[in-house]
Amino acid sequence: MPLNLKLYLARFDDVCRIKFGQAYRFDKLEKSFAYLRSESQWLTASHVEKLFEPGNTPFARYWPRPNLKELDAILRAQRLRLAPVGDDPHGLIQRLLAVFHNIGTTSLLLRFTYPERFGVFSTPVIALLQIQRARSTDLYVEYCNELGLWQDHFRLRSVAEAETALWTYQQMVSDEELASRVRGERRNGVDCSFGEDIWVQRRRAAQVVRPFLKNYGSLELARILAEESPKLAAMIAGEEYERRLRAAAKRLYSASSATGERWAYNLINRMVQDGHIALEEQPRLREIWSMRNAAVHADPNLDVCLDSIAAERMIDAIESICTRWA
Repeated sequence: MPLNLKLYLARFDDVCRIKFGQAYRFDKLEKSFAYLRSESQWLTASHVEKLFEPGNTPFARYWPRPNLKELDAILRAQRLRLAPVGDDPHGLIQRLLAVFHNIGTTSLLLRFTYPERFGVFSTPVIALLQIQRARSTDLYVEYCNELGLWQDHFRLRSVAEAETALWTYQQMVSDEELASRVRGERRNGVDCSFGEDIWVQRRRAAQVVRPFLKNYGSLELARILAEESPKLAAMIAGEEYERRLRAAAKRLYSASSATGERWAYNLINRMVQDGHIALEEQPRLREIWSMRNAAVHADPNLDVCLDSIAAERMIDAIESICTRWA
C-alpha cells in the first residue's frame, strides 16, 4: 500500500489548529522573503522577527528568538546576503551559523527564501528519514537533498512541501489523540501506508546501510552484522570466501579447477596436496564452505550452526587463512 504524502500536506493546517490554535500562511512568508534571492539585498533583524512572530509561525515554541537589537547591529555591520546559494550550499549555511549559532534558525531563513531547495530542520523528520551525519551542516544539506527525492517521488512542488508533509505525518503517527481529531483517523491507520511503501523503506534503508557499504569491506561488514543477523553475516562472508577460492584457483591452476558440484572441496584438497594450504587448515576450510552453503542455500541436510559465534569464527578463519589468496 503506497504512502499518499500529499494527503498529509493537506492535513497540515488541521494539525496546526489542534496543536497551536491556528493555521499559518507560509505562502505569504515565502513571498515576503523572495526578494532576498537578489544579490543586491541583505538580511535584516526584521526578517528574523517575522519568523518568530507567533501569528506567522509556531517556531518560537522550538527555538529561542535571537536578541533582535544585538542581531540588528551584527547584520548591519556584515550585510549578510542569502544570494547566490550556488550548487553547494555549505558556505552559505556556515555563514549563517556563524551569526545565529543555531541550525534550526538557519534553516528557517533558507526554507522561506528558497522553499524549492530547503526545508525546516526538524529532528522528528530527520529521525523518520533515518539520516545521520556528524556535522550539523552536512546533516542539514543531506536532509534537504533527501527531501528533494521525496518531493520528486510524491510530485510535490518543493522541498519545503515535502518536509511539511512529513512533519504532519510524524505528528499524527506519534500522537494518537491528535490523529483521531484530524478527520477521525486512528494512529495505526496512519502508520500502515508508511511502513508498507517499498520506495519509502528503500530510502530509509539506504540512509542506514549506505555508509556501511561505503566504509567497510565484505568481511568487516559481515563482522558488524554477525550479532544482529548471523545468517546474513555468513552469506556475506561466504561470498567473499568463494571469491578468494576462485582467485586462488585461477592463480594456481586452470579455470576448470573451479567448476563442478564439489569444486570447492576438491580445490581445497588439491591445494593441501600441493602444499599451498597446511594440512591442519583443511578441516576448517571445508567447514567454512559448508557454512557458506548452509547460509546461501538453506540446505536442510547440512547440520551447521549459524549463530553469531559461528559467524565470527567463520570470518576469523577467512581473514587468517585466506588473506594471501585475495
